[in-house]
Amino acid sequence: MNSLSASLLSPTYHGLLHSNISRSPRQLISARAAWLSKHSSLKHLTTPPNWAHRSSKLRAGERKKLVGVTNASISTTSTSLGEQEDGSVSSQPVMDFQQQAKNSPLLAGWKPPRYVWRSVACLLIAGQVIMRVIKGKIHVRNSIQQLSSVGPGSLGVSLLTASFVGMVFTIQFVREFARLGLTRSVGGVLALALARELSPVVTAIILAGRVGSAFAAELGTMQVSEQTDTLRVLRTDPIDYLITPRVLACCISLPILTIICFSVGMAASVLLADSVYHVSSNIILESAARALQPWDLISTSIKSVVFGGIISIVSCAWGVTTAGGAKGVGESTTSAVVISLVCIFIADFILSWCFFQGAGDALKAAMG
Repeated sequence: MNSLSASLLSPTYHGLLHSNISRSPRQLISARAAWLSKHSSLKHLTTPPNWAHRSSKLRAGERKKLVGVTNASISTTSTSLGEQEDGSVSSQPVMDFQQQAKNSPLLAGWKPPRYVWRSVACLLIAGQVIMRVIKGKIHVRNSIQQLSSVGPGSLGVSLLTASFVGMVFTIQFVREFARLGLTRSVGGVLALALARELSPVVTAIILAGRVGSAFAAELGTMQVSEQTDTLRVLRTDPIDYLITPRVLACCISLPILTIICFSVGMAASVLLADSVYHVSSNIILESAARALQPWDLISTSIKSVVFGGIISIVSCAWGVTTAGGAKGVGESTTSAVVISLVCIFIADFILSWCFFQGAGDALKAAMG
């Protein structure tokens, strides 16, 4: 009797009952015979239930009621069936999961927000990259490939942007300084503005939009398609093979691009001031030479290195922590660019506060 009740409670029996409700009487009889042939412990039941007669008279409401009762009986069953050595079926109590949840630690089910563990990933990746560079674990071939992609690939758009930014500021400065009678100070102000702030920040913004988004999308696609796991299976560290070359490429290329953009922006400013506002180029260049100091270019290069590290590390960290398929790749790419820009502006304020405390003295030298 225990074997009979256990078999009747089995999922196979109930699945058969659910599927037989919509069958014809002939199909019900053949299905019942096939089920009994598979369960030798029920061979003594030679007279099957009158399923055919019952199924032919069931209405739609009665069938739904029968299915509901069957589902309720399955869901309220609190025993698990197991087969003993002698072939009989025994019942074991099912673990009370609610009681187990009450006895679990307080923060066992807490999952930190995505921005928290992505920020931690940025710090970990930055530390690992620094250790790789110190130890000399650099993939030379990938680093050269990334350098050619980041530097020359971003040169054209950077020069075009720098030239127009320089001309726009020339329009503002020359008009106002000429109205105040300070035309001889235009070159110094333009040189300081371009060298200290405009060139590094504008170049970093261009690099974040072009290169940072590409890094996040590429690594995000590799993450969701499990290519990074394949690298680990092949005993290749993704930090060495994928991330370190990209960080080095950004940190090396961005200072060079910044110096070039400063030169092009200054040349565009001189050309516009001389041709449109009739301010001699010699006056602008002499004022710029008096205002600029070697430390200005050094601090600008340091800024660019920091900005390059921020762009590459944030983009790579957002890429390798991507989840959710193609939609996750798009979200990671957008978020990586936005976070990179915010971090660039914050770092620019901090570095400017540390480096350029003597801005007033430089402006006095330019006006003298």
